[in-house]
Amino acid sequence: MCGPAALPALLIASTVVSTAGAGLQALQANKQAKYQAKIADRNAALENEAALNEIENTRDRAVAHYRNVAAVKGRQRVMAAANGVSLNFGSAADAIEDTDILAREDAKRIYEDGFQRSRGFEINVSNYRAGARSARQAASNALVNGAFNMASTALGGASQYSKMQSGRAGV
Repeated sequence: MCGPAALPALLIASTVVSTAGAGLQALQANKQAKYQAKIADRNAALENEAALNEIENTRDRAVAHYRNVAAVKGRQRVMAAANGVSLNFGSAADAIEDTDILAREDAKRIYEDGFQRSRGFEINVSNYRAGARSARQAASNALVNGAFNMASTALGGASQYSKMQSGRAGV
């Protein structure tokens, strides 16, 4: 067992250890939050890349669609010409016009679908960036809270030490 003389030293040692523990905990929380911010930033970059790829893929799908439409229209013209039908009026002209109308509707759908897919990626980018900002704020808050916890622990130990010393002075 420790004698009464050892109690102040134990109180001081306990306060130092508790204060150091609060500091280390704050540093670890800061490091963890910074890591989370780094991961969120990386995810945002990947989602941004996916959005750009989707825009490019949509453009490629639209180009391929227009090439197919051109091939269909070419076959329509060849068949009409082979049968001696004029392309300037009548059924042949109507078929080509209908092909153009349907092609524009399909192209519109291609672009709308691509827009929705890229919009989903862009929303994810925004969410990841917000998460990164939040994590960086949590990192700062961890240090501030850690400083307050360390100060509180040190002041609590000092208060106990003071009470202990004043109690001994009266003896």
